[in-house]
Amino acid sequence: MDETQGPLAMTVHLLANSGHGSLLQRTLDQLLDCICPEVRLFQVSERASPVKYCEKSHSKRYRFPGMSVLLFLQKSLGEDRLFRVLDSLQHSPWQCYPTQDTWGRLCPYLFANQEFYSLDSQMPIWGVRQVHRGSEILRVTLYCSFDNYEDAIRLYEMILQREATLQKSNFCFFVLYATKSFALQLSLKQLPPGMSVDPKESSVLQFKVREIGQLVPLLPNPCIPISSTRWQTQDYDGNKILLQRWESSSVAQTGVQWCCHSSLRSPPSGFK
Repeated sequence: MDETQGPLAMTVHLLANSGHGSLLQRTLDQLLDCICPEVRLFQVSERASPVKYCEKSHSKRYRFPGMSVLLFLQKSLGEDRLFRVLDSLQHSPWQCYPTQDTWGRLCPYLFANQEFYSLDSQMPIWGVRQVHRGSEILRVTLYCSFDNYEDAIRLYEMILQREATLQKSNFCFFVLYATKSFALQLSLKQLPPGMSVDPKESSVLQFKVREIGQLVPLLPNPCIPISSTRWQTQDYDGNKILLQRWESSSVAQTGVQWCCHSSLRSPPSGFK
């Protein structure tokens, strides 16, 4: 596949407590430099003061992390490289993510026999998988509650102005960047009925959009301007979204045509 041109359509913003931003940004850059040095997907900024998060009451149902980052690394490129990545995840500021609930049961929907890590309880969980063929992949996954999955697909198709690749009935992905040996993906995964999503409050997906005026009225939740070029909203499961206006006359017409095409589909149930 030819290398994708132009700026990334999506970036992941992580909000760190005051004094921790530089360390977390450096940690992420060092981890990803040996995998995809040309892609700067993660941007860390600091909040003015720490925020305390309160657990919400959701009966006794397990709440699945709303976002994960999985690295699919080629064994053929050297086991030493794979071991370096795994070793870095086992040192501070990384923390092991618990894969068992308070009753000692394995958390459902996590890969068996795999460890997960995180930089903060309100940031994505990370994992590494070894692959034997195909491109290496950095995959950002949003987990969707069962009833919201189909609407979420249409929402992100509208934001990204491209159709999702459907791999399974409960999994799809968008290719955001690709070379012959590497791909960056945003994927959506449907959770089983009865399982709710735990959005990560310190994680925000920012998308560059070409027709913000056409997009805002179609969003399922309020969209609030926070600057002259950025608007804030959220998806059906509460994941935070930033929309940044992307000025590009050469691609604006393409965006209009895609919106017109997608409008032929029935809108999500929450769209106005």
